[in-house]
Amino acid sequence: MSDTLVDLKGLQEAKPSAREARRGPPSNALVSLAALKFTSDNIDLAKELTTEGISEDERSEYIRKLSTFVGAEVFEFSTCNRVLYVAFDLKPEVLSSKISEFNQTGSIPFELFEGTEAWRHLVKICSGLDSFMLGELQVMSQFRKSVNFHRDRGLINHYNSAFFEHVIAANRTIRKQMGFTQTTKSMLSLATAALNGILEGKGKLKTAVLGFGEMGSKAVESLFDAQQTDVLIVSRDPAEASERNPQLAAKCTVISYEEWTQNPRPLDLVISTIRNADATYRAGNPIPSTGEATLMDFSWPPSIHASGVHNDQVLMGMEHWIKVSHKLGKEWNYQATLHRSESMINNVQEQFMEALSNKTKAQFRTLIYATMDELAQSWEALPQATENDVPQLRAFGREIATWICHQPAEFHLSELSSFVANTPREISKAIIDHVDHEVKRSVLVLNEKSMASGGTS
Repeated sequence: MSDTLVDLKGLQEAKPSAREARRGPPSNALVSLAALKFTSDNIDLAKELTTEGISEDERSEYIRKLSTFVGAEVFEFSTCNRVLYVAFDLKPEVLSSKISEFNQTGSIPFELFEGTEAWRHLVKICSGLDSFMLGELQVMSQFRKSVNFHRDRGLINHYNSAFFEHVIAANRTIRKQMGFTQTTKSMLSLATAALNGILEGKGKLKTAVLGFGEMGSKAVESLFDAQQTDVLIVSRDPAEASERNPQLAAKCTVISYEEWTQNPRPLDLVISTIRNADATYRAGNPIPSTGEATLMDFSWPPSIHASGVHNDQVLMGMEHWIKVSHKLGKEWNYQATLHRSESMINNVQEQFMEALSNKTKAQFRTLIYATMDELAQSWEALPQATENDVPQLRAFGREIATWICHQPAEFHLSELSSFVANTPREISKAIIDHVDHEVKRSVLVLNEKSMASGGTS
């Protein structure tokens, strides 16, 4: 037994429990995320999934039934341009499949994330790093309300709720370090101000609005409010678009994208509100020739790429609006900003994992000292313990615990025996022999627990 190699690595580096891991970035596949950002390709499907527009009771009932169907607690979050689901103790592929089956929609093109990647994506969303207006606060407010809704309705338990609180805490750190300390202008107010600035003093303009959803309708309303009457609406399905808002459409000319491409016309202003996954207009499919038009792209992701713009057109796209919303200088770089945010999220994640590691090591030390202290108390009751031995035994037990905690993960029992036998304390040989036997036996028990926790020997 003295030559046995002990490996306590499994106890020193134990994985956090499911409850502990949910208090921050998970280190394993404890959390799954299925996320869908709305585009023109999935908007009809998205409308079937989103809980926006239904009552709180209806939403609560939907989530409760979905959780029962999935067989795990599910967190649901809907905004005007996305819907996402988070589940615990479930693979993301299973979550996606169950959601599709429950809603009877067929396959849903979710982006799937698990473990740490799920946490990271939620942090990006809540920090406004996945929004058109970089750093916008609205999504964070919506997320907090959703967390409170699930908690107040008993849809997520205390430990699962703690996971979302860590997402919120990480968001605060990211926003502060990124300088997102104030609410940026909303998309609508930003668009209205920019539109008024362009129209001011220019009289009647020829304008076109691409897309006639909520944002497109508001753009048309703003044009009419500014006394603009020559408005062209370009839509995938002109008839359906007209039915969506017949009074507004009746004041405009409504055509399809195909007709606009085949018969382009001179324009002064083009406002794009298209929902899409990739830029509709780009190299190979440039925007129709309009003359010296200003192109205001309010789509996210962008619908107009710089490569699809003619020389006589001026693009006011994603980078322009983000600069305006944050009053950033001309040298501001969107991709560099996102890269910087990735580094910050890494730091937040590392800080949590380091704290968790330190806690695990502290728990290991506590275990060793408690084990040795319990043994020392039993040694004091031994009949062979002399009056000189008894006062020293608890201190001796702590010294043994300190020796174990200072060892590398692996050591031989013979090394431990040597430490016990060579103590400078004046303790009787009978007690030393007993201590040596009991300590080694306890360490072997700990070694078995370490192996069960994932250690190797």
